This record gives sequence, structure tokens and C-alpha cells, in this order.
Amino acid sequence: MAKSLNKNRMLGSKVAIALTIGTVFLSRQYWPEETPYHEIFELTGTVLVALCAIGRIYATAFLGGFKNEMLVTHGIYSIMRNPLYFFTLLGVTGVALMSNHLSVIIGLPLFFVILYSGLIQREQAFLQEKFGDEFLAYKKKTRALIPNFSHYTAPQVIEINPRYIGKAFMDAIWWLMALPLIEFSEYLQEHHILPTFFIG
Repeated sequence: MAKSLNKNRMLGSKVAIALTIGTVFLSRQYWPEETPYHEIFELTGTVLVALCAIGRIYATAFLGGFKNEMLVTHGIYSIMRNPLYFFTLLGVTGVALMSNHLSVIIGLPLFFVILYSGLIQREQAFLQEKFGDEFLAYKKKTRALIPNFSHYTAPQVIEINPRYIGKAFMDAIWWLMALPLIEFSEYLQEHHILPTFFIG
């Protein structure tokens, strides 16, 4: 079940990435570089993507490779049940803002919400079946995506699997590649190396 959920998530994410790259490279920005909105959206997006990259590493440290083996309820998992998805939403919104394409700003976060809301529900059903009353008690006091910092608890020592932290760092690098890629598309369009077919 867990592997099936992950495959569906990865497939949906790849579709979203392909559509976003296609829009960014083949259409003109809704807010061109000379407009003040362009810089505001780019700066805001960069901050959100940075928070996404750092947050996903932090959440992975607490998860420690124990996903689906034990119910992790400490650290960042004590303030929300799905921190990896929360930080992914920040990253998706950040990439959308950095693109300065109206269709991406509206479409990419919306795609995420549709894809991940169903995924979260299916994961909850899986965890409830696996962990029973322990998960129900956790679900009752901890919200899915909205952090409640007053609930934060963490042990003094946690076990970390270096392999998963390494993967999290590689994941962070991919997120941080979004801005250079968008800047590269702008360069190609400004120098008429790449045609644009519509205003995105």
C-alpha cells in the first residue's frame, strides 16, 4: 500500500514538473522583469523554496528512515502530522511565484492540493489500520498540515540514518535549482533563442 501511494505521488509530481517547465520555457512571463511585481514574487518565492529545502531535511532527520515501521510523533511531527507535505507546499508555492507566470502561480499549488489531499487521506487510512488507537490519539491532537507550535516535544537524542539525510540534501539541491532554471529560460527568451507561444 505504502509503495503504491508513493508511486502515485511520484507520477503526479512528474506530470506537474513537466507542465511547469513547458510553461516556463515556452511562454512569456505575466509579470516581466522590469515590473516591481516580478522582483517581489521572485524574492518571496526564493524564501519559500529555501524554507522548503531546510524544512524537508529537518523533517527527514526526525523520520530517520522509520516511516511506516513506527509512528513518529516527536520533533516536528509533534506539531503537524505531515511536515514533508507542508514544506513541499511551501516549495511548490515558491517555485510558482518565482516563475512569474500567472498560470503556474494558480495551477501548481492547486495541483498540489488536489494530489496531496487525496494522498493524505489514503495515508491516514493506512496508518490507522497499521497503528490503530495509537494513530487515532495522535490524529486527534495533531493537525495534518497546520502547525501548532505549542505542542512541540522532542527527546534529547534521536537516531538518524545517514542514508536518508543524504537523500534529503540531494532533494534540497533539486529544489534550489528552480531559480537558476527559471533565470535560464528568461535568458533564452530575451535573446530570442527560444520561441514563446503565449503569455503564461
